[in-house]
Amino acid sequence: MKFYNAYINQYLKLFNKAFIPMSKNGRRHDKRLLDKVDIIRHIPPEVTIWADTGFQGIDKQHPNTQIPKKGTRKRPLSPEQKQENKIISGIRITVEDAIAGIKRLGCMTQILRNRRPFIDDTFLLLSAGLWNFHLRTA
Repeated sequence: MKFYNAYINQYLKLFNKAFIPMSKNGRRHDKRLLDKVDIIRHIPPEVTIWADTGFQGIDKQHPNTQIPKKGTRKRPLSPEQKQENKIISGIRITVEDAIAGIKRLGCMTQILRNRRPFIDDTFLLLSAGLWNFHLRTA
């Protein structure tokens, strides 16, 4: 059985445009990738970051961050926290739709066997550009 490298991409959606930093191979945590790219310091404090739970700890780097709360069996979420999570997930669905749109191009969802340098980033920019074009013309 042959193993292929998994490529991890982070998506940032600003003003109805998808922005994707370079791909990284292997298993890495979302927050660690974000710290390595160091994009948080370029986001102004008045802009709200709507992150998912893979970015725990981002609220220490950016003062205006919204992350869903996690409940446990011993400490279930209150109705107010559940309502806040619904609001956050309602806003985050646009980001998830952008990710799904980028993955419409088959090369983003299938195993990439090409060994050319930076070809994965080229495919990613191509699929993001096609999705942005679709959003502009739709």
